[in-house]
Amino acid sequence: MLLTQVKRTIDRYYLLEQGDRLVVGVSGGADSMVLLHVLNSLRKDFDLSLIVAHVNHGLRPDESEKEAELVRTASEKLGTPFEYGQFNVREFKKTGGFSPQDAARRIRFHFFKDLLRKYQATKIALGHNADDQVETVFINLLRGSGLKGLKGILPMRDGKVIRPLLEVWRREIDSFILKNGIPFLVDSSNLKKTYLRNRLRLDLIPLIEREYQSSFKEVVMRTVNLLQGENDYLERESAQAYQRIVHWEKDKGSFNFSEYQSLHRAIQWRVIQRIVEGILGEEGEGLDETGHIFNKLCQPTPNFLFELSCGAYFEKRYDTVLVRKGSVKPVPPFETEILSPGRTWVEEIRREVVIEEIWRDRPETLNEFPSIAYLAFESLKFPLKMRNFRPGDRFQPLGVKGTQKLKEFYIDHKVPRFERPSVPLLMSGEMIAWVVGYRIDERVKVTEKSQKVLRVEVK
Repeated sequence: MLLTQVKRTIDRYYLLEQGDRLVVGVSGGADSMVLLHVLNSLRKDFDLSLIVAHVNHGLRPDESEKEAELVRTASEKLGTPFEYGQFNVREFKKTGGFSPQDAARRIRFHFFKDLLRKYQATKIALGHNADDQVETVFINLLRGSGLKGLKGILPMRDGKVIRPLLEVWRREIDSFILKNGIPFLVDSSNLKKTYLRNRLRLDLIPLIEREYQSSFKEVVMRTVNLLQGENDYLERESAQAYQRIVHWEKDKGSFNFSEYQSLHRAIQWRVIQRIVEGILGEEGEGLDETGHIFNKLCQPTPNFLFELSCGAYFEKRYDTVLVRKGSVKPVPPFETEILSPGRTWVEEIRREVVIEEIWRDRPETLNEFPSIAYLAFESLKFPLKMRNFRPGDRFQPLGVKGTQKLKEFYIDHKVPRFERPSVPLLMSGEMIAWVVGYRIDERVKVTEKSQKVLRVEVK
């Protein structure tokens, strides 16, 4: 019965191909030992090569040694390569703020993927069963997961990770163990009710089956099959939308907000997930902050800056949304005296200010670039200084009568609030002579009467 169901799952989801070389994750528990037994029985049918991989997480020293020896012995009997990885999950979880389960999962997958490369293997085989599927869906439901979580565990992920036992119930695995005399060990942590999954398996699901729905697990599995089909459709649609609107350049991505808004909300959510995973890789999978970004983009906010805990940030500037890897370093208040003429490095904004004194005959000889300003020498007060925005700042933009609050100027020119401290201001005494990159002050403009001109470039 069990072998028939496993073969049906393999055929339905195309889990195996002729000549596959599999890294088989074997913990020593009932599920993984049955998985190893089943795959060994299919070796001739599919011309399989098996590499047995066992991970010691360093959480249960006494049990871990027995489990490793059990798996090693089983591997030797089958004549398969045995790979043993020993890690310190407690130390690793501190480095990224992971839960113990998440840290252990990440360590396992890194180990398995290293073995894929070492043996030039094609797939990783894991022993998740139908009960694991029900428990996972329930956990995701309690966490408020969307369709991506409620679809549960996939029989195949990324064409690399396969789960041949995913449609086999735990009771069937137990019967197969007894019938075939397969040795296994019980992980004592599976009996501790400090873990949510254990409480669901030991208490809540039996209660539901006893008091509310005797076929509860079967009902959940039928629902999962429906949701997986719907999720597949939405994934294909979101992949097309992602390719259409998101543009990448090295470690920076961007997309047009109005194009993003035109997408259905279900597709919008998935596009954000793809962006996060695209820039962070595996670290972005299941990131809780994806929901926060999605909610931010749903709000009528022209600008925002949102940092992710895993080392990236989203930045919205009106109709453009940027995503970059790294962290945002706020620019502190600063004021630096500028050499005139000369070169001055301004550390806070990581720019160099170069000033030259020139003589001119005609105004048309002065070219305009955002990073260069020409100022009337006689209108300036020395020494010149450079600083950033302060509350109450005012200046008289070129071509405007009367002064304007710098804050209002920034709003008019769509300068995001979080970017304003990094915009340099060239100061002539108490007057803002130049809002660098935007506009000089009317009172320092070069006229036909100006003979000596200051050329200021911010590199």
